Amino acid sequence: MSQPLSGIRILDLSRLLPGAYASQVMADFGADVVKVEEPGSGDYSRSMPPHGPGGMGLTFLAINRNKRSITLNLKTPRGRELFLRLVEKADVVLESFRPGVLERLELDYERLKAVNPGIIYCAISGYGQDGPYRLRAGHDLNYAGYAGLLHYNRGGRGEPAMPATQLGDLAGGSYMAITGILAALVGRAQSGEGRMVDVSMTEGVLSLLPLFSSTYLNTGKTPVPGTSPLDGGLPCYNIYETRDGKHVTLAALEPKFWHTFCTRIGHLELLPFHMPVGPGERDEAINALRNIFKTRTRDEWVAELADLDTCLGPVYSLDEAFNDVHMQARSVITSSEVAGEELRTLASFPRISDTTQEQRYAPPQLGEHSEEILREAGFSLEEIAQFREEGVI
Repeated sequence: MSQPLSGIRILDLSRLLPGAYASQVMADFGADVVKVEEPGSGDYSRSMPPHGPGGMGLTFLAINRNKRSITLNLKTPRGRELFLRLVEKADVVLESFRPGVLERLELDYERLKAVNPGIIYCAISGYGQDGPYRLRAGHDLNYAGYAGLLHYNRGGRGEPAMPATQLGDLAGGSYMAITGILAALVGRAQSGEGRMVDVSMTEGVLSLLPLFSSTYLNTGKTPVPGTSPLDGGLPCYNIYETRDGKHVTLAALEPKFWHTFCTRIGHLELLPFHMPVGPGERDEAINALRNIFKTRTRDEWVAELADLDTCLGPVYSLDEAFNDVHMQARSVITSSEVAGEELRTLASFPRISDTTQEQRYAPPQLGEHSEEILREAGFSLEEIAQFREEGVI
C-alpha cells in the first residue's frame, strides 16, 4: 500500500524545531516536503553544534529526513514569483515567522489562496496571529510560562523547573500543526476549499492542562502544585526514591491495582489510604511509602512488581530507555546513511498498519534539490542557471 500521505505536497518555510518536526512526521508518512530555505544560510539549525555527518548540526539531522531542499530569496520579486509557481501545485504551506512577515512579502494566506484556492496555510507562532502579544519575541520556555505549565512543573525546592523537553515547540507547536493540517486536508476532501491554520504555541501548551483548567474555570480556585491527584497529591500516584538513589513510578489509581500493590508488598494497613481525604492522611501514607521503597533498589522493585497489575515502573535515564528490551523489540530507533556515515534517529510514531519506515531522502544539503524541484515546476535549465546568477536561488 502507498504511504498515507502520498500525493500531498508541503512547502515548508519554517525554521528550527516546531515546523521542521511537524513536516518530518508528515514526510515520514509519505508527504512530499519541500524545504524552502534562504540562499547562503538556510535553516539556523543546520549550523548549530554539536555537528554530525556531513558537518550538519545534529538538531537539523534529527528533524529533516525525507525532505527536499530548495533555496529561494523571497525578498526578491523573482523569488516570490517562483514560490507562487510552486504554490500552484502544493497542498500545504507551513511557516513559523512572526505574524505579518509573509504579509509584507505579499505571500500571506489571502494571496496564496488567490493562486490556489485549495491551499492549506499553517502558521506556527508563539502567541497566535492576533492579540496584544502577537509580535512579542519568545521561545519554548516563555510559552510554557505564559500558559501556566511551569507553575506546576516543580523542582526539588518547590521552584518552577525547566522541562526536560521542548513542550511548547513540540506539543504546543509541532503536534498542533500536524493536527490542524490533517483536519484541514480532510475538510478539503469534502469541500474542495483550503483553510488557514493558526497555531499558537502558548495555546498549544495550555491545551496540555485540561484537568487543572477545568478545576479553575469551574471552581474559581487555582490548584496548588503538588496536591492534585495526578501531580503528587496521591500516595498511589507518585514517584519514590529507592535504596540505590534511583526512582520508581507508582500509578495504582484504580482500587484493584492499589489492592494488588499493598497485598504484594505486605502492607495491608495502607489499603484505606488509596484516596486519602485530608492532607494529614496523605502525608502519612506518602511518608510510609517513601520508607518502604527505600528498603530495596529500583531494579529489585521492578523485578518484584512490574509484571503484576500494580502499575509500577522504573524512572529510566535515556540510555536505559533505549536499551530496555521492550524499546528494542519495538524498534524505536532508525538508522540511515548521511554523507557516508551512519545517522541514528528516532523512528516515526504512531505505527500505522501497512506502512513501512523508509528514508526516501537523507536530511538535505542546503538547496540540494533546487534544480530538480524547479524542473518539476516547468522551468528550463537555462532559466534555472539565470536564477542562480541573479541570486534568486
